[in-house]
Amino acid sequence: MNIQQYSDQVKGLLDQLRVTDTDGKFAAHYTSAQTPKFLLACASDNKMRQFDGDYMNDPEEGRYLVDVMIAAAQGCNHQHKADFVERLTKLRESRLLYSAYRKATFLSCWTITHIKAGAEDSSDSLNHWRFYGENGTGACIVVPLNNLIEIFPQQLFQVVYGTESRGGGTVSAERPIRKLREALIKRLNSLRATFKLAMEDLEEVIQATHPLLFLFKSSEYASEKEVRSIVHAASYSTAEGVIFDERDPRRAFVEGNPGLICNGSILYYGPKADPKHAIEVMGLAANLGVAVDVYVSSMPYR
Repeated sequence: MNIQQYSDQVKGLLDQLRVTDTDGKFAAHYTSAQTPKFLLACASDNKMRQFDGDYMNDPEEGRYLVDVMIAAAQGCNHQHKADFVERLTKLRESRLLYSAYRKATFLSCWTITHIKAGAEDSSDSLNHWRFYGENGTGACIVVPLNNLIEIFPQQLFQVVYGTESRGGGTVSAERPIRKLREALIKRLNSLRATFKLAMEDLEEVIQATHPLLFLFKSSEYASEKEVRSIVHAASYSTAEGVIFDERDPRRAFVEGNPGLICNGSILYYGPKADPKHAIEVMGLAANLGVAVDVYVSSMPYR
């Protein structure tokens, strides 16, 4: 397998994981209590900030994919496989992903949510409030999944949980993790023979695999049923559309299309949030003519 054929395999996996089926679903994003107010302050501000992947809460983010690459290197039959494993292990240990790949990746994280008629006021998640909703004092933005696809055209993907490729069944061959591992082994087996050329070829494989970087997570998070918007940039320059916020140190982000909070959206405030946030955000939405439902969570929270 040559590098072009391998790149085509990666593209095929991206196509497989790209979100296209909405089927009446919603997507939820847990954040600070201030965020909905910032978004609804004016129509031009109603855009999602996608932050750099190095800011993610889970320090293993971006490393699960490298685990798959290491396993493939261990399973290949190339004479320099030990050197491949050493290089990939070093890649995994890099504290700054941009330094490892010379590419920046920006993303936002959403949980697929099914909202039953009549249960709109209680479709939030206690675990998400704890982990992502500022300990129950934050907010949750819930938007129709079809709107999210329009906000992030061709940029919204399902997350794959677990790095295990084992298991049978009729659909096992279609599992992204298995397809990627098999493609990696074929490509690694085809790398040129000398050490210098083989390592040059390995760097091409690393770069070709980069678009999948944040689409693999630990199986411990499987219940989250996450989808992610993902954008790649060659640098952190304004020419690449990168903006830095006002924090210290300032954080890099890129913006999605406007219209994130739309008609039919739901906003929740956490079980420990001040209900006055809800009243304020209803006024802001009304000023913009956006029809949203706003609730304060009644989840029991200690």
